[in-house]
Amino acid sequence: MTEIGGMKRKMGVLALLAGLLVLWMSNTHALGDSVALASKNVCANGPLSRPRPSCAPPPLRSTGDPHEDCVARINQLRWSCQCLPPLQRWKDGEKCAGKQAKHDSKRGIHAAFNDDVCKPKGRAQNECPGWPSTPEVIHGCLQAMWDEGPGKRFSKHGHYLNMSNAEYEQVACGFAKSSDGQIWSVQNFR
Repeated sequence: MTEIGGMKRKMGVLALLAGLLVLWMSNTHALGDSVALASKNVCANGPLSRPRPSCAPPPLRSTGDPHEDCVARINQLRWSCQCLPPLQRWKDGEKCAGKQAKHDSKRGIHAAFNDDVCKPKGRAQNECPGWPSTPEVIHGCLQAMWDEGPGKRFSKHGHYLNMSNAEYEQVACGFAKSSDGQIWSVQNFR
């Protein structure tokens, strides 16, 4: 009986250590996704056909570079919630994305994408208009767009569809502050 009790204690300690490792990883940007260990087995067979319900991984710690943080958050949602491969940061598209965000802060959502104000603009765009801060764009807006979830109507699910599209390989994030101090952000996908 004592042998079984000892084994249960050892298993409990191992479970605690595994949990602490996952928590530590969630605060370590260099090691990647906050649920990498937990997702490893689930994602072994590739992308899930639908995202995990109510998936909201804790935001990663900021690197101090909003462009990097934006891409990291999109990839965290892709991997943690649906086992999708990461998008590459499209650095050459960031200048245009920033110009589009600035233009839109004056003219309205997606105005710059439709007006073709700069290149390269990508094949699809998501936009976070008038948010209180850059961290809230990265944590709140990107999560809200992911939460639109799958569906056929692009008008209801378009942000999620862009973020989860397997045809896209890169994303460029752009940011601008409007005259009233709010943050506008666009994410261009290609």
